[in-house]
Amino acid sequence: MATENPDADTTQGIEADEKASPELKRADVLSFRCVNRILSDGEIEAEFALMRAMFTKAPTPADFYRVGMGSGSHLLKLTTPRADINQCVLRFARPGSNALPFLAPSLNAPDIPYAKIVYRPLEILGRVPKSVLDHIREPDDISERILSAFIAVFGGECLDAFRSALLGDGQQITKLPETGEFPIIFLPRSGGGDLQATPVSPVETFMGFKNMSAAWFLKQEKDAPPVPRGRWTKQSISAKPQNISGMIGGPRQRFFAQMPPVMRGYEASLWRYARGGSFPAWRHDDVEAAVLHYAGRLDMEYTNSDIRAGTDWYADRLIRDALDFIAEVQKDAREFLEKEGKDDTSLRDPPRPSALLFRRRWKRDDRERAMKALSSPHFIDRERVALEHMEA
Repeated sequence: MATENPDADTTQGIEADEKASPELKRADVLSFRCVNRILSDGEIEAEFALMRAMFTKAPTPADFYRVGMGSGSHLLKLTTPRADINQCVLRFARPGSNALPFLAPSLNAPDIPYAKIVYRPLEILGRVPKSVLDHIREPDDISERILSAFIAVFGGECLDAFRSALLGDGQQITKLPETGEFPIIFLPRSGGGDLQATPVSPVETFMGFKNMSAAWFLKQEKDAPPVPRGRWTKQSISAKPQNISGMIGGPRQRFFAQMPPVMRGYEASLWRYARGGSFPAWRHDDVEAAVLHYAGRLDMEYTNSDIRAGTDWYADRLIRDALDFIAEVQKDAREFLEKEGKDDTSLRDPPRPSALLFRRRWKRDDRERAMKALSSPHFIDRERVALEHMEA
């Protein structure tokens, strides 16, 4: 929800913005993201006028029509930038959801500024930021005022052209570029023969994956908690990514996933535990990194309520995951014994979460940090509360 900027000039309106920034740049007004320009209901038309002032020539209905036709949930240019501009956009609804699919524009570079007019979320005081595109697709009680202000500046024909292209059937893909870059899957037809299928990914996944993985590429600061790492690579998808979509520029990111080889070891340790042996070790690779991250938070010199709440959350997450593993082992052990016609009296009491978390092969330098964190008053207290809550 948009809120007032406490650092802004106390004078309201566009005039105040111009005084605070006499040399207003295109990026301050035209964008695919929020630009921190908080508007009142009476300033919407003036904001569109500022957008219009960024062009030497007024956008035409044809410009907005191209933006609407070039907006889709799946962009073929993510697979190959050589897809034809009129054969590169698909629109699919989200399976099993009533929510409208996320759209992004795939346009020629000269059309990107026009797209920013209708894609920029307008930050109106007291309301969730929504773009012209959003107000057309999912209107609310203020949508009529937004669209009327757009018409007052750009004209009704421009709105009608964009609306008809946006809400119409979109592009009809009839051919793929002859580059050999599209994956092809052949599926058997019920009546014989094969059906050729070409899988494509939603643009929302591309953007969401980049946002999710951003933390793995952060620079490790000295004396700061460890930054999470993984097997990630970045791969350029185009020398000019803005020609794929001005909304999602940048390289493609990939990661390497590998199933942990724990089944045989787990089955062997479960067999021993079911016959009175020690409790199986929790060998998940992420546990060590999570414990060391928690240890790093405990070592931070500066703290406040948000940091303390975050530290509580990390401790509780470790404890909860450990308790889930303990419950899973006990369930599997009882099922194992039940198949052999035996009761569970042979099962030894499970370890406390702190003992389970520490029971692994630590590197020499990490062992002391992990022990200090897992035996700290903070962790022991959070563990006590969790165990009392289970018993209750």
